[in-house]
Amino acid sequence: MAKRFFTVLVLPDPTAVPKKVHLSHPMLIGLAVGLMLGLGLLGVFLHQYLDQRGQLRELRQLRQAAADQAALTTQWQHVHTALARLRDLDQQVRTAVGLDHAPPDPVPPLAQGGEDAGSRTALATALRQRASQAVAGVRRDLPALNQEVTTRAQGFRELQVFLNGQAALRAATPTILPVKGLITAGFGPRTSPTTGQREFHEGLDIAAPYGTPIVATADGVVTYAGPLVAYGNVVFLDHGQGFQTFYGHNSSNRVREGQRVRRGETIAFIGTSGNATGPHVHYEVHVRGVIVNPLKYAIDTSGVTVARDVKVDQPS
Repeated sequence: MAKRFFTVLVLPDPTAVPKKVHLSHPMLIGLAVGLMLGLGLLGVFLHQYLDQRGQLRELRQLRQAAADQAALTTQWQHVHTALARLRDLDQQVRTAVGLDHAPPDPVPPLAQGGEDAGSRTALATALRQRASQAVAGVRRDLPALNQEVTTRAQGFRELQVFLNGQAALRAATPTILPVKGLITAGFGPRTSPTTGQREFHEGLDIAAPYGTPIVATADGVVTYAGPLVAYGNVVFLDHGQGFQTFYGHNSSNRVREGQRVRRGETIAFIGTSGNATGPHVHYEVHVRGVIVNPLKYAIDTSGVTVARDVKVDQPS
């Protein structure tokens, strides 16, 4: 039986003599098998190449996600550190002003991820777990964080109200005396200089040269300015917080009713109006309607002396 073969004519160029290449049937089959194997291997290599590129792209994305998660964790820790400082400040301020301490609100710790592994698959798994744990930790901490912020805001509003009240109380407290001069009569029992009878003196008499300015001893509003029987020209001030003050025997008043005045502001001038034996101011302090010794609240008494034989009770 004659061998079967195929003849292939090869023309290097149009003018050249054709060359004959004889290919047997087994050789042709071998070439076809080799070509198929080559194409198959090429397909495998191409698939592996594309798969490796996809895996590298995914790995870069995971690493970027890990970097973003690390930055989020750092910012989250900064927030918790800031809140811890706010809690400490809140406690310190409350201690300083004498308010009750607010109980600290527990804040759950941040969730943390696992360790990096050596292989790419293990690394990808670990990074995914870490990112999911961080997100879960953030979601879990958000209610506690919101509650913490609300609690701190309420605490500082309470402190603000308290400090504003303290500031209002300080502004309303008559901490100075209305004039620098000589105390000729103290608060308490005495013999009246006009009737010679024993009486209870409800204020301080402070003598000073005629026309010396009389100042408000605390911030307040003028409730009355005008004549008042034996006291002559007078000024009443309402300071709020339960404090009122009274200034009598003025030569003239400088303020009008409804006017707001500040501590140290001139409201009248020393005189002898009403029943007075000489230029002085009769000064009273009322606390919630009760007349008290002005020296109980006077912190600054500089420039004021006490006349001989005048008893002045210094409140403790």
